[in-house]
Amino acid sequence: MIDSKQIESLGDRMTTAQAMSKIAMHAGRTEDFSNGYRYALKYGFCNWEEIQRRFDEIFACLKVLEEGCCLFPMDQDLLADLNEILLGSIVYVNRQEPDYRIVGAFAEVLSETLLSLLTNEKEPFTAFDNYKENYDDIFCAMQ
Repeated sequence: MIDSKQIESLGDRMTTAQAMSKIAMHAGRTEDFSNGYRYALKYGFCNWEEIQRRFDEIFACLKVLEEGCCLFPMDQDLLADLNEILLGSIVYVNRQEPDYRIVGAFAEVLSETLLSLLTNEKEPFTAFDNYKENYDDIFCAMQ
């Protein structure tokens, strides 16, 4: 699991171009797609911590993009990538695959954050910053 300090550390080492590329990878749109979130949902992941790490990495990228003022107005490719990630999560949940509750929580967080970004809210990452507490019942059940 990536904690908030590791997310900040990732962001300190990443450019906005790298962040866009990583999100595209997580959406399955680049050559290294097999390292992405969407690929893991479609073809399987070892444990819920792996999918959580990938999810947290998406948000580390989004925070880099926010700091670089690249989120409003939102780039069409970025919007399409986030939509693809969200769609993959919804499909996974609907199939009730193993760990579907955690992926469902991630889908809710991404959906809420995407809406906050599109409406240019002052603090668009509130759902992400608090998801471990807000969904602690799911995380506790996973351990």
